[in-house]
Amino acid sequence: MKLKSADDIIINPPNRQPTHHLPNRAPPTSIQLIKQVTVGDYPTAVCHYKGYTYVGCNNGAVDRIDEDGNVTESFIKLTHWPTGVIAYEDRLYTLMYGQPYTVYVHDLTGQQLHSWIHEDRGNYSARVLAIINNELVIADRTNKSFTIYTLTGEHVRNVPCDLITKNYLTICHAADDSILVANVTARPELYRVNLTTGDVEWRLNTGSGDVGVFMCSKDFALITRLNYSTEIKIWTLNIDTGKKTSAP
Repeated sequence: MKLKSADDIIINPPNRQPTHHLPNRAPPTSIQLIKQVTVGDYPTAVCHYKGYTYVGCNNGAVDRIDEDGNVTESFIKLTHWPTGVIAYEDRLYTLMYGQPYTVYVHDLTGQQLHSWIHEDRGNYSARVLAIINNELVIADRTNKSFTIYTLTGEHVRNVPCDLITKNYLTICHAADDSILVANVTARPELYRVNLTTGDVEWRLNTGSGDVGVFMCSKDFALITRLNYSTEIKIWTLNIDTGKKTSAP
């Protein structure tokens, strides 16, 4: 897949499911570019919900794109760039970069409902939050753990994970009690963490290049790899075993 420039964002076909969890189906064998539009600044996070695509941008805004490709720039305006945007039950949850970070909750009209501080001082550039069992999970690189909140910001618990590095990472909902994590280090790897027990259920070294978890279904995940070029390679992974079901 090739992007025309760093300012372009790809819109997926209409999908009524939250983007952190795909419908249960067989792994895709191909991908087709449907439409390309330009948003207000370099994209840092993206999610799709109820006919709209929400794009976090480097200028501190969340742009909204409808199914016809019309862009509402600065639909939500923050003071720093979003490192993650996720939609759930008609709410938008945005993690904003900062020292420390801040979680913002907006309704679908863009009105802010509440916010809270997430005590992490790492430098993220990718999605590091997920929603599992009506709880918000956010990575905390500073303390090598995953912090779990209620949807209104009350702290529930921390799940320690020694595999979390100080480099960039992404996380994604894998099941009712676990997440997939992609570490970008000198030796990038993927692993699955059970948030109930804290166990690492499997690990996979992915080779060179920036790797991230794109989306998950019940059985497989879409994995992206950027090798410092304009090409993004996508491959599929069995989330139960950690084995590749297609090659990058």
